[in-house]
Amino acid sequence: MPNTPGIPQYRPILALVLGVIAVLLLGLLLSLFHYEQLSKVMRNDGSKLFERVVQQVGRELDNVYRPPMQALNLLSLSPLIQTDSLAERLNYFPLLAQVLRDNPQLNSVYIGWQDGDYLMLRPLINSGSQQRFAAPERAVWMAWHIGNDDGLRHNSYLFLNADLKVIEARMATDEGFDPRQRPWYAAANRADQQLVTTPYVFFSTREFGTTLARGASDRAVLGADLTLERLSRTLNQQRVTPSSELILYTGDGVVIAYHDPQRLQHTVQGSNTLEPRRFQELGSTLLATIAQEGYQLQRQTIRELEGQRWIIQQQRIGIPGSPDSYLAVLVPEAELLSDAYRLRRQGFWLSMAACLSLLGVTWLFSWRLRRDR
Repeated sequence: MPNTPGIPQYRPILALVLGVIAVLLLGLLLSLFHYEQLSKVMRNDGSKLFERVVQQVGRELDNVYRPPMQALNLLSLSPLIQTDSLAERLNYFPLLAQVLRDNPQLNSVYIGWQDGDYLMLRPLINSGSQQRFAAPERAVWMAWHIGNDDGLRHNSYLFLNADLKVIEARMATDEGFDPRQRPWYAAANRADQQLVTTPYVFFSTREFGTTLARGASDRAVLGADLTLERLSRTLNQQRVTPSSELILYTGDGVVIAYHDPQRLQHTVQGSNTLEPRRFQELGSTLLATIAQEGYQLQRQTIRELEGQRWIIQQQRIGIPGSPDSYLAVLVPEAELLSDAYRLRRQGFWLSMAACLSLLGVTWLFSWRLRRDR
């Protein structure tokens, strides 16, 4: 039967094609909508994850500082404070050694008296520290004692075995060390509470670090050294991605800890004096840019720097005895959300593949329908 005049021959095919196009457009719009909504969820989840990371770092730093400070509190009540001679002080070596065993993050623990006497105990934990002090082979601990007897100043090193028995005693060169002139002693004498010093060079090892200190009545000051390298290793363990940056710093920008401890110090031009670096001196364009915006910021923001988006969190950290400390965590968004980005891309391309497959089936169906007619 001939076609009815005025009725298009391909109207059924056209209707089918238009219907499929409408379905494809709807599928595309739904895919894009799903993509954007998933992106928002990812960013929200990323912010929550980031906050958890910052909180975890804060807890780890608290675990580094708080136990030694509690140990110093107990030591301040010890009869060691009232001793006047090395013979008396030898009886308290086990107590000092236990503090160091319980707090392996510490480099040494010591006490300075108001008359200039001084006692330090440190573990000889590696060949480097043994070589630095030319320690005997069996030495596990080293004590440094300065005493004043009858107006004479005695400066000595004691090397001890694992049982804290003295295996060698030797006179040390008097380099003019006076605990009362060290920054930790002066600061603790002025303060009515525990404190953490800003980074400085330790007298005996020439390492950079901070001192945890507190006064013991009006007779002495107790201290414990924490090197920046050890503190930086603790910080490095909290890195969430390979390119993330974690910096602990003071309110004026002096870096206390950084995941790369080799970049923490530099020699002052024109002298042999070592100084800790500031935030903007770590050799990173990213960090220098952030430093220009201010040190004492508490914020979470996103910056497009060095070719990628960075999630940045800066906040004050409640380190006991050190109210002026800040933590900055900088993480590339692509690394932090890499798995979520991958799932989002896969979901989008699966949606596109489904739409293209439907388009192919529609074209084949319409072609066969047209051929049959």
